[in-house]
Formats: sequence, C-alpha cells, structure tokens
Amino acid sequence: MCLAVVARWVVVVVGVFAIIFVGLRILYSRDLNIVEHDDGALSSSGKQEVFKKGLAENESSDYVLPVKTLHSKAGVVINANTGKVIYAENAFEVLPMASITKLMSSMVAIDNKIGLEAVVTIPPDDYTIGGNLRIVAGRETVSVKDLFYASITGSANNAALAIAKLAKLSEVDFVSVMNRKAVELGLESLHFQEASGLSSNNSGSAYDVARMAGYAFLHYPLIMDAASQKEYKITTKNTKREHIIKNPNELFARASGQFVASKTGYLDEALYCLVLAKNTQGGMIVAVTLGNADKQDGENETLDLLKKGESAFLGAVN
Repeated sequence: MCLAVVARWVVVVVGVFAIIFVGLRILYSRDLNIVEHDDGALSSSGKQEVFKKGLAENESSDYVLPVKTLHSKAGVVINANTGKVIYAENAFEVLPMASITKLMSSMVAIDNKIGLEAVVTIPPDDYTIGGNLRIVAGRETVSVKDLFYASITGSANNAALAIAKLAKLSEVDFVSVMNRKAVELGLESLHFQEASGLSSNNSGSAYDVARMAGYAFLHYPLIMDAASQKEYKITTKNTKREHIIKNPNELFARASGQFVASKTGYLDEALYCLVLAKNTQGGMIVAVTLGNADKQDGENETLDLLKKGESAFLGAVN
C-alpha cells in the first residue's frame, strides 16, 4: 500500500516538473524570438537576439553593438580569418545582396577549373539589364580572365553569366553548386537563385556576406586581384578594340589606399550594397553594408565601419 502511494506521488511530482520545464522553455523561446526550423537552425531574428544576449552577459567581449546609427539596413565588420564579429548592426537579418553574388559565382567557376586563357565570346542572350561588358555579342572575343575582371571589377552581368556557362553545368546545376558551397562554408543564411545578382532572391545576412567575401579574398587570388582594381583594360582578341572597365565604387577615387578590395551591388529591391576589405597587423578585416538608399552614403558608411573595425580590432590584438 505504501509503495503504491509513493509511486503515485512520484508520478505527480515528475508531471509537475515536466509542465514547469515546458512552460519555461516556451517563455524563454518567445523572449529570444527564436524560431526553430525543420533543420533545427535558428531564424535570423533568433540569431540576432541570441547575439545581443551573449554580448549583454559577456562584458569582456570585443564585439561592439551600438544603438541604430547606420542609414544602411545592416552593417558588420569581421575578422576574415576567424569570422569573429568586431562591429555589428542588424547583422543577421536576411537581405538581398545584389551583385555581391558574383563573389560566389566566381568561386564556383574557378573551382570548376575554367581555363583563364581560353578565348571566348559572350552570347547575345547573356546581355541583360544593368551593367554589361560592351563587346559585340557573339562576334568579338576576349579571354576568360577578362570576363572575371569584367564581372568582379566592373560588375558586368553578362560576363558573370558567360562565366557560369563555361563551367559546363546547366544554369540550375550551377546555382545548386553555389548554394552547396555556401552550406559547406557554414554560411547558413545565404541563398542564390542565379549567378549575376539580378535576382532579389539572392540574399543573406550581412554577417554571412562578409564571411563569404573574406573567404573569396583570402583563398582565390584572382578574385582578390580583380576586387582590388580601380579599373581594368580589356582588348578584344580579334578586333583589337580596347575597353576600360571601371569599378563602380567611387571610394577608389575618394579614399585610395584605405582598403585593399571591394565589391559593389545594386538592385532596386536591394538598394546599394558594398564590401570593403583591409589588411591590418592582425590580419584581414571585412566590412559590409546592405540596403542603403544613397550610393555615396553607403560608401561612406562602409568605409567608416572599416575604420572603426580596424581600431577596435587592433586594440583587441594589442
């Protein structure tokens, strides 16, 4: 009899604790705005709240999370070697990245071992809206290397699409490889729908965009060199016409020497987006802003982030 009573009380106590545990978990999850997906990953809003909570509980952190100061929708500075955040503002919200997409499509194309000295032309159907390399479609020829510089330095959409086709994959398969590479690099928020950046569905958090850029600059010398050019001269192989590809980033003229690499992006849906990188005594740092309505303001904010990030980074290193 006594054992039966004890057993009933044990069941009651366990049940009460289970109810309390579930209730606390629900309240905690709501407080952090955490949304669990089928794969168990946190949503961008959840990551942002966990990030803030971590900062609040760790005063020794070298992260800087200020009140809203940017006109851009998001901004971040990271250590390119470790991915560690130096400065962040809304860094985990998923936003369109526009032509910054070309960093990923270029990495995938290089991974497919496309011959840089091969002579090719750009098919007429690769001429799209936005920036293009203005050679005679289907007739004038350039090297594959020229296409990479047109894509990264000049952000030419037709060059990026032509490069993707040279990988001998269907458009669908090429984009699948882009998304697979993002997963392999741990860039959970990145998603690509096409290779040039013309789709607003090419998106990711400022944090993951910065990590993608840092990886491209550190591990792909061709991308790093193309991203460091203010302009690049292309001479067509058959007609010998010269084309000067200019970098859309006006900081190359206004702030020369204050960064080593850059990638621009713009779509009506994405607004102005920018990546800047700089080598410091402690390693490369990368600054990103996404979603600024004004081009010059976006450039200035990204450069300012880079400077603040460098100061904080070197202070932490020293």
